[in-house]
Amino acid sequence: MMLPSSLADKTEWTFVGPMGPDVPLHLTELPVIGIDGGAHHLENLDIWVGDADSYKEEIRTEHVFRHPVEKDHSDLTLALSLFNDPRRYKFHFWGFLGGRRDHELFNIGEALTFLEEHSESQIIFYGEDGKVYFHMVGTGHWKFEHLGLFSLGTLKNTIVKLLGNCHYPIKKATQLKPLSSFGLSNIGQGEIVLENEGPVFLYFPEGK
Repeated sequence: MMLPSSLADKTEWTFVGPMGPDVPLHLTELPVIGIDGGAHHLENLDIWVGDADSYKEEIRTEHVFRHPVEKDHSDLTLALSLFNDPRRYKFHFWGFLGGRRDHELFNIGEALTFLEEHSESQIIFYGEDGKVYFHMVGTGHWKFEHLGLFSLGTLKNTIVKLLGNCHYPIKKATQLKPLSSFGLSNIGQGEIVLENEGPVFLYFPEGK
């Protein structure tokens, strides 16, 4: 699979998953990939990827990547495989939280796996209320603003520093272990600076 040539240079995308709801206007202004049943939540797609197990209607887009139901990777993973170039990507994941817990966890895992190969890229997961709940970033130097609770985590041993306006800074480069409670329940108080040598996630329990 390859991206259509007309879209190959685009680095910011909206991915639409099956959980919905309908996609907000500001995310439809970007190139959009529908992941199987995500096509229920937006009429105009640039690309559709799936096995049609959750979307039985006519697929309304020129670029369709249809896969068999019996396969080794999820539809989301196959969609991410379209983006092989070493670019700084920013992906907005709409409709991927909620529903089956195993699907949700594996979506998070696949996102972090993608970021392992794409430094300075980021993936943002939205809840059905439109708020950001996960902000995942590849290796890099990041600044973000937040007031309130957040947690910092990873799925692999990763060296991190966390500076700026937060209640529990990590001033020296420190190894963060997979799903370690060391990064649990911090409090943002303004601009925060994150330096990480591998993919990590910021979780906002109250949304952002």
